[in-house]
Amino acid sequence: MISAREVVERAGLDVNILIDRLSSAAAAELRAVYRYTILTVHPLGFAGEELRQILKDIRDEDRRHFEALVGRIYELDGRLPEDIRQFLDGRHAPPEDGSADAQDPVTTLVEEVRRAVHPYGGLCDLTEGRDQRTFLLSHAIRNEKTEHVAWLKELLGTGPPGRFHRGFRGRSPFLARLATAPEGTEPTA
Repeated sequence: MISAREVVERAGLDVNILIDRLSSAAAAELRAVYRYTILTVHPLGFAGEELRQILKDIRDEDRRHFEALVGRIYELDGRLPEDIRQFLDGRHAPPEDGSADAQDPVTTLVEEVRRAVHPYGGLCDLTEGRDQRTFLLSHAIRNEKTEHVAWLKELLGTGPPGRFHRGFRGRSPFLARLATAPEGTEPTA
């Protein structure tokens, strides 16, 4: 049976580059889970409990994103380091951004979440028409990241109303729609 890696290679993608980009995205998701877990136990100012719940929902979805990305990395015969410090340090570290305003943590969060959308657009561009499974995964995560921005903007009163749907947030609705395909059943380009 043909492996997922072979399918993607035959479609003209450099699988090592793809795995590296997926690994970077997975490391960013794991960092976000850690950060949002820490933030949910700190005093959050004016937004309090509502912001805490949004952060928990984003954290839950980011955990699902991490798990889905790791699954795809392994489907492509990639591997992650066993030492988490090696995984989170070095080449998978995000660029430092000196624009973070410690005086306004909610606005800083909105900016962090907004920046988290961009890598998935790049993954979509890289895989469109050549690796449908990774494309759909990246597209689903990008849609959920866009929703995260909307939730925070709505909380701040700068986004459109009506996006908070109890029971919807935190469940990764776009990612949940993806079926898990058995190895070698991906369509070829």
